[in-house]
Parts: sequence; structure tokens; C-alpha cells
Amino acid sequence: MSRTTPDALPDIHVPWYLTVLRVFAWVLYVWVIVGIVALTLRVFLILFGANPEAGFAAFVLRVSQPYMQPFRDIFPPRPVGDTGYFDVSAMFAIIIYGLLAGLVAAGIAAIGRAVMRSERRQRDELARRVLAERAGSDAATGAAGTTAPPAEVQAPPPQAWPPTS
Repeated sequence: MSRTTPDALPDIHVPWYLTVLRVFAWVLYVWVIVGIVALTLRVFLILFGANPEAGFAAFVLRVSQPYMQPFRDIFPPRPVGDTGYFDVSAMFAIIIYGLLAGLVAAGIAAIGRAVMRSERRQRDELARRVLAERAGSDAATGAAGTTAPPAEVQAPPPQAWPPTS
């Protein structure tokens, strides 16, 4: 058997399904956070009566549209002042997407723990194999008496202070 050197150590591989789950969870998390930001901007723009045809307001309303779709008309908007409205449905959507973001973040943490467990198991198995290999090769060469165990190193005896000459 050949000895395993650090250069010859096999790579530790994360199972493919954990990698796919991790990527999917992060993409979903980013999507949810973008939605929360877009919906929050939407609420403030509508609340303060922003012109929906202005460039930035039109962009925010367009980006927040798909996030708002499942929650549209759940609650009627409440008029605020002369031109503004409080979009209660958008606030409800922000709360629901916030809860979803928390669940996705918990899923990301769980996937991370699963990846760490997988890597730890692989490292432990590798360490067991290396130790077994070394024990086998040491037993084979130990009979020939290749080296003696190192002698115990002893500290010098304490000296009196201050030294006398």
C-alpha cells in the first residue's frame, strides 16, 4: 500500500443535490428580497402621490407588478391626502414575502449544515483510512526496527536565584 501524502489526498465533494438546492435557495432568496424592495418602494411612491409616468416610478411599478399580482385587490387602497393612497394589499404582500424570505433563509442555513456534515463525514472517513494505512505500514516496518521512539526530553534542574559565582 502506498502512503497517502497531502498532495495525494482526494477532493472532498459535496453531493450534487445539495449544491443544486443551495443555488436554488439563493436564487429564490434574491428574488424575494428584490420583491420586498420593489414593493416597499411602490408603497412609498403611491403613498406620496408620485407620477406613475415618471421614469423611476414607472420602473418601480413595472418591477413590482409580478410580485403584487397574487395580492391585488385583497384590500382596497386607502386615500391619503389629495393625491396619495396607502396600498394595504402591497403592505400585506411585503409581510408575506418577508415571511417567505425568513423560511428561505432558514432553508439556506439547513442546507449549509448538511453540506458541512457531508464534508465532515468525508474528512473523518479519509482520516480513518490514512490512520489505518499508516498503522498497517508501521506494523510491517516496525518488525524491522526502523526507528526507536524518541527519548523523553527532560528540563534542566532549577537553578538558585540570584546565581552565585
